[in-house]
Amino acid sequence: MAVITIAVCDEIRKDAQKLYRQLSTLLPDAEILIYRSRQSLLDGLTEGHKICNVVFMGLDGENGKSLETVRAIRLRGNYIPVIMVAENEKFYKEAFEVFAFNYLTKPVESGELEHVLLPILTTCEREGGKALHFHYRTQVYTLQHNSLAYISSSLHNVTFHLTDGKKLSCRARLGDFAGQLSDSNFMRCHQSFCINLEKVNTLKKNSFVIGQTEIPISRAYLKTARKKYKDYLAQQKVCS
Repeated sequence: MAVITIAVCDEIRKDAQKLYRQLSTLLPDAEILIYRSRQSLLDGLTEGHKICNVVFMGLDGENGKSLETVRAIRLRGNYIPVIMVAENEKFYKEAFEVFAFNYLTKPVESGELEHVLLPILTTCEREGGKALHFHYRTQVYTLQHNSLAYISSSLHNVTFHLTDGKKLSCRARLGDFAGQLSDSNFMRCHQSFCINLEKVNTLKKNSFVIGQTEIPISRAYLKTARKKYKDYLAQQKVCS
């Protein structure tokens, strides 16, 4: 399932294709829709063909017709984030008069895309379920919390163990993800392990069992980990 749906509308075909490739590399799980004309985008959004999380709108060199398309979208009560992509800064002021989310000039670098998309990804996470984001090489990965069984760390490498048995790794430390995992059902139980309480099958004397894997609880975390797990179980009984 796509974590985010992105619409790209740029009537300069090569620019639209380049942006598509950049976004596909940066967000491999995203669904990216290409609109060949401003009218097709307007029709799609108006008629509800597809719910998009963000639109990248190419700006014309001189006449600014794309701004009129965004204005038409706003007049119909749709305040989807629109990121304007222009040849220069000529329409910078006008773009924000139609409530553009951001304004980029060509050629757009991947780092710029990552920067402007991060708050939108955060909003999608808040509205559609919590997720964890991490950057590895040239890609940004997004993992829904409920797809993660546990996380392990060794020698500055973090491995995400998914519920379907797959693994993803990146160069980082376990503590680097503390902020993204706060206010969730993830719990540190060892210097090298963080577990998803929702996926625990059994609590043993000094370990948790998730599936066929036994995850140790270190002495430093033992008291806190056992209490938090029991509190979690008690809360589940109340909710049920």
